[in-house]
Amino acid sequence: MNSIMNDLQYALQRKALVNVYQAKQDIVYTGYVDIVDDAGIILTTFDDSGSEDGAVYLTFDVIEFVEFESDDLDNMRYRIENATAEHFFTFGRMTTEFNAKRPLIRQVLENAMVEEAAVMILDKTSGKLHEGEVTRISERDFDFQVFNKFHLDQRPFDTVTFDDVSLIEFEGKELTLQTAAMGYLQTLKPVAKESLSSLTDIAAVLHRAEETQQLISINPVADEGMFFVGRVNTIGSDSVMMNLVDITGQFGGYWLVKLTAIAQVTTKSDYLAVVKTYMTLDRTLGVTAQPGLNDERLFDSNDNLFQEVLSQASKFQRVIRLQLSDDENMVGYISKFGNNQIIFHLVEQGTVVDKMGILIKLSEIDEVAFDYLDALLTEKQLRNQGEL
Repeated sequence: MNSIMNDLQYALQRKALVNVYQAKQDIVYTGYVDIVDDAGIILTTFDDSGSEDGAVYLTFDVIEFVEFESDDLDNMRYRIENATAEHFFTFGRMTTEFNAKRPLIRQVLENAMVEEAAVMILDKTSGKLHEGEVTRISERDFDFQVFNKFHLDQRPFDTVTFDDVSLIEFEGKELTLQTAAMGYLQTLKPVAKESLSSLTDIAAVLHRAEETQQLISINPVADEGMFFVGRVNTIGSDSVMMNLVDITGQFGGYWLVKLTAIAQVTTKSDYLAVVKTYMTLDRTLGVTAQPGLNDERLFDSNDNLFQEVLSQASKFQRVIRLQLSDDENMVGYISKFGNNQIIFHLVEQGTVVDKMGILIKLSEIDEVAFDYLDALLTEKQLRNQGEL
């Protein structure tokens, strides 16, 4: 524990960019230590694009390791500089100032209550993350109104002691949107989830979604625990091209998937209603897509979409993500396309390139994701380094 505290004090003094790893969670926070007290720290955090994304209060006992040097941090330093240079839009900057003479956890919770701002807390006892609003604070505990974006009818009201809190996320992009939209979100009526899983029904509903531009979510066969939200751009004879949106309602790139690789399509859910609300806010703010992203591409349903996308990716050596039918997932670029196969070069840890490449048959590819922000940033960095 003392070594972790010393590392964090060192990071604060040196204004060093660090990765903070948690003991029992897979989430890694990247950012700058803003302030430290006897119980924990406040870290100004950044998302994968290099944009500032609010802050997090972390207790010392939830921190497993503090990383000062790594390939990941080098990549993040590049992305933070790029986000500033390219004027990436963010409404997730931390604005609160803290007093080192008062417990940080109290200040975070008090500010959230006064501002009626959404926060996310990690319950130490259950190990679960909860989003919601702080409605009351006492010397030892606080009342928390939970907001469940997946089940709007579930709004439990909990009393939580300070000792039961391991972390608090606040003022990030999604939480800022949630705060701005909360008045409207509270008026949304919960809906019964409507999903389809037979191939015939999936094809029919995707055709309707293309005509109506309805927001839908899709669970792929490769990982049914994962889902993609977006609108149908084009549907071909055996595949569909989606314009994706991310958790903040902004454009999240294009995703091409075989119909046979789709496990389930959801046409109605509470979560879709929440994302649609965020998309409306983004349009009002004029931030539907980050600089450099093109969300207006059109595709021809008469083309072989996989052939078209992969041949273009090969021609311009664009960074893309592939999902293969054997469940392997990979990011990289194509150096050769032809005879219904490609030579694909994996890119790992952002900038480590497999120069040899591997041969992949087009028939083995179930999904292609491209023109999303992380891919474009990886590609830009590789070109700057002379790798592409």
